[in-house]
Parts: sequence; structure tokens; C-alpha cells
Amino acid sequence: MEQLKYFTREGNKYVMKRELGFVLLISLGLAAFAVGGIWINNMPMFWIFGVLSICCIISIWSKQVILDLDTREFIVKVGLIGKPVTIPLNDFQNFELVRMKQLFITINTSLNVNYLKVGKEKSILIAQGFTTRAMQNLANEIDEILNSHEHSGKI
Repeated sequence: MEQLKYFTREGNKYVMKRELGFVLLISLGLAAFAVGGIWINNMPMFWIFGVLSICCIISIWSKQVILDLDTREFIVKVGLIGKPVTIPLNDFQNFELVRMKQLFITINTSLNVNYLKVGKEKSILIAQGFTTRAMQNLANEIDEILNSHEHSGKI
């Protein structure tokens, strides 16, 4: 297996590195609106966009995606107050790549994991960004990790 680009290996656990680009761009945009609120002397605008900007920055450190091959499960925590979701690899169905376009310009691309929970199909966000290529490379790297350990006799 090649050098990992999106994950760091800690024993038999693979922890996804923080994705800073997309969230920082959104946070900077919200901060710019907050500064604009000061400039036009609109303090409610400053406080609303300032708090949203800080929440986005905090969400960078609260999000985590762990692929634990000892227990054979994904552990995904997205959002500020959400609790971690544990997805056994046996319940894993597939990846879903969603691309949102506005006037022929891609504005958001997200990688989701579809899985079964009590017989119902569920989906959870793994990563988001601007390019389909980056999300496809992330999905390929997860697939590579799963395949390399599936055939090595470690699982």
C-alpha cells in the first residue's frame, strides 16, 4: 500500500486527517460578513455571522472519522453536538458521491457512506470539498485500506 494522503495510521486504526480547505473558506466568508456588519454599523449582523464563523472553526476540531480494523467498524462524528456513529463494516453498503452545481459551477462535493441500521438504509457525511476528484481519491484510499487488510489475514 502506498503512502496515505487522507489518513494517519495508528496501529490498526486509521484516523482521517482534518480537512481544512473547505471549512476555512466558509469560515472566512462568514467572518467577512461579520466584518461587513461592523462596517455598515449593523451589530446584529456582526454577532450572527461572527458566532457562525466561530462555530465552523470549532467544527473542524470536533469532526472525526476513524476506520478501526480491530473492531471492524467506522466511527464517524460530524457536527458540534452530534454523538459519534459506529458503523460495523458488515453493515457498510457503498459510498455516495454527491456534487452540487449552481449555474454549471460546482459549489460543493460530498462523500457519504451508506449503511444499514436495523434494516433501514442510512447515510452519513464523511468529507466535503469543492472537487469530485478529491472525494473520489478519498473513497479509493478507504477502499484500498479495507482491501489491503481484508486479504492480509489481520481481520
